[in-house]
Amino acid sequence: MREDAVSPVIGESLMIMLVLILVPIVTISLMNQLPEERVPTVTIRMGQLIGDEVTFYHKGGDWVKKSDIKILQNGEQKTFTYDNPVFDLGDQITVSGVIPNVRIDFIAKNSIVFSGEPQP
Repeated sequence: MREDAVSPVIGESLMIMLVLILVPIVTISLMNQLPEERVPTVTIRMGQLIGDEVTFYHKGGDWVKKSDIKILQNGEQKTFTYDNPVFDLGDQITVSGVIPNVRIDFIAKNSIVFSGEPQP
């Protein structure tokens, strides 16, 4: 009785099972090594409060998409005037409805990049 035909079939089956087990393990391990999305680094200067409006100036660093910008005061989102799709070097954003001497936060991608109290 010849049994050498059984050995290659079992060997191939074991190799296929090994590949089917290792590929997902390696894929999951590599996906965990991907870097997280980077928070933008922006230098912002806040101007003087004029009436109920304050202006934020982009003085350096990364550009930020307009859709990623939130400006909060006392947890309330403030409306701002800005026409470009990105906030870049030399640009300015005017925020209305600001209360004097109350902390205001400039948030980009869910991270506070500037915090200060508007002064009249």
